[in-house]
Amino acid sequence: MLFRSMRNDDLVHARHPTELISRWYTTPMGTRLAKDLAACLGRLADDAFGYHAVMVGAVLPCEPRLRIRARTQVAATREELAETPLMAVQADFDYLPIETESADLVIALHVLESTREPHDIMRELDRIIRPEGRVLIVGVNPVSLWNLKKIGQQTWQGKDKMAQSGYLAGQHRAAWRVVDWLRLLGYDVQSVEHLGGLCPTTRPRFYDKMRSLRTISSKWLWFMQGFYVIDAVRRVSTPTAIRPAFRLPRMMPNKTRATVANQTTYQSTRPHKRHPNGRSIHLSKK
Repeated sequence: MLFRSMRNDDLVHARHPTELISRWYTTPMGTRLAKDLAACLGRLADDAFGYHAVMVGAVLPCEPRLRIRARTQVAATREELAETPLMAVQADFDYLPIETESADLVIALHVLESTREPHDIMRELDRIIRPEGRVLIVGVNPVSLWNLKKIGQQTWQGKDKMAQSGYLAGQHRAAWRVVDWLRLLGYDVQSVEHLGGLCPTTRPRFYDKMRSLRTISSKWLWFMQGFYVIDAVRRVSTPTAIRPAFRLPRMMPNKTRATVANQTTYQSTRPHKRHPNGRSIHLSKK
């Protein structure tokens, strides 16, 4: 089974950062960026095969194209799951109602930004992924110009008015830090994709005009892009007993079996003669 019993206290009734991000993706600029994000996720997961795919976190208005047909959307609030056509599950990201090692592909959309302790979410994602499974983590780059707006709002408006900031809600994690966490858990990081461009804007027309600038910045100034997508594979090593590949030559002389008085003994095949003192000595061929 894919699902397991969910605790009663796992339902999230308060306002959640992923809900604010999901609302921002419904704006004109958010919808335009969601199309690029869905295309990037579909391209990275094009070679991902399996039976179950789980999308955790914010809900995109346009779904990425995946080869896996059985998909499940996990969100923190019911408002995010109102218009999704997928199988919807409301749960806390620290305790997902999914069986251990049952998901072949996991897409985490801004889940690490919803808490101050992301290690619990990382361990929970690692629990539900099968060996050799794929995980795609989407986040906001904290060193980009897109995040500069958050610093200005915190300075002039205060943290109480950050609720209307959309993608700026939550605690942003750098891509290199998330990569280190994945490697500590035994994941093989395949690639880190950057998108969103350098200059933040609220107009989709201006965003489309800067396509050439986004192409150049993706090669030379990729570390200043607004968003990132991390592609990693869970590696599980199987211990194997190490055996010697060769055998040492025999140091003892060859012997043949001989049966004497209903007993099996060993008799040497080397010729020998009697010593004058009564002892027998072996004669080796030179």
